[in-house]
Amino acid sequence: MTLNPRLKDLAKDIFYYSGLSRMLLSFSCYRRHPKFLILTYHKVCPSSRSDGYLGIPEDVFEQHVKFIKDNFKTVSMQDGLKALYEGGSSDIYATINFDDGYMDNYLYAYPVLKKYKVPATVFLTTDFVGKAHIFWWDKVFMIIPSSDTNGIDKIQEAERINFSLRTKSEREIQAVIRKLEERFQPQGKIEPVLMLGWKEIKEMKANGIDFGAHTKTHRNLCMLNDDEALEELIGSKKEIEENICEEIKGFSYPFGIFDERVKGLVRKAGFEYARSTLKGFNHKNADRFLLTSIGGGALLKTSFLAARISIDSLKPDREIYR
Repeated sequence: MTLNPRLKDLAKDIFYYSGLSRMLLSFSCYRRHPKFLILTYHKVCPSSRSDGYLGIPEDVFEQHVKFIKDNFKTVSMQDGLKALYEGGSSDIYATINFDDGYMDNYLYAYPVLKKYKVPATVFLTTDFVGKAHIFWWDKVFMIIPSSDTNGIDKIQEAERINFSLRTKSEREIQAVIRKLEERFQPQGKIEPVLMLGWKEIKEMKANGIDFGAHTKTHRNLCMLNDDEALEELIGSKKEIEENICEEIKGFSYPFGIFDERVKGLVRKAGFEYARSTLKGFNHKNADRFLLTSIGGGALLKTSFLAARISIDSLKPDREIYR
């Protein structure tokens, strides 16, 4: 029997406000080894509205930040990995990641992170730094109407389409987008959005925000040959290093897609770790190039986030799941 979504949401609220989530988190600390939680986001929008796709309102993001600040040891990626692999405590460490490098990370997320002194890492798609750009997945979301003829929620429909396009060529992706435009005929021009520039990046770096690479163009690395993939990897790493005068050690797989060949190329490009979109906590035996995470951007209530984190914290150390 499938539980009604509203009942599920109510159960999560009860779980959070009754204190059960905190109890489970406390219980998980009795393990012998540390855990490392990576929360991932893409966009943060003003509290007065929601960008809908991949975005979380600023006030909700602040609630998330307060929750992890109150319940975990907040650290940078580097310090979290050091504690995970070298530390002897049973503490839970937590950090925040942003993928892609949208300007709203600076406008709305950065002030919150600075306010609570919570470290974070932004993984940049370097060809678009300082430019107005629209990623194809954002364009798909803007094209489709609020609900299609089947009554499917717009975000869910965008997710369905975009998930299927992740493994397509650029030509195939653009062909699908043209068909969507012909079908739905969106009103008005779809405008690109501003991405982080080096000025904002340098200011954020001076105030506790780290940066990593997310390739040059956000292409699926599994669909590229070795030379093309290394150009995406080494090129993005080098450009960030030249602009912020600091070695870049971290990488985030575009779309979370990888295979053993790509993992090897990430190592060859000189990175020291890579984060995937496989779900869960990282444990002492975690693969440094297969770090797991929990997506915070889709959890628009702190109770949902707390329920997800506290339940995941009790999973066996060896378990990695999608």
